[in-house]
Amino acid sequence: MWSLRLSFLPRPPVHRIVLLQLGLTLLAGAIATLHSSVAGWSALLGGIACAIPNAYFVWRAFRFRGARYAGKVAEALYRGEAWKFILTALMFATIFSQGWPLNYPALFAGFVMVQLGHLFSAKIANL
Repeated sequence: MWSLRLSFLPRPPVHRIVLLQLGLTLLAGAIATLHSSVAGWSALLGGIACAIPNAYFVWRAFRFRGARYAGKVAEALYRGEAWKFILTALMFATIFSQGWPLNYPALFAGFVMVQLGHLFSAKIANL
């Protein structure tokens, strides 16, 4: 009876975290555009380099729920975090290898702004 109830646990609304990060990405790009278009583009790329790997992590880590799947939950968290790190490195390697004109302070400011969105994630996702 108890395990039957676990299967009906609602999923945490972690999709709100992804939406928050995408919103922060757009905000970082808009704010940096006030300086220059290169800074705006750079901040947008920095935000994307953070938001997309985090979206992958959220999708990967929250596929399972309930005590019955504790092992799968732990494995999904570890794999999701490892792939998030790899995707972040690949995204920065791609950004740097394209030869686009970049404003490096804006690029990393966009990345950090979206990354700091995690400070508000518990409030946003109602966790």
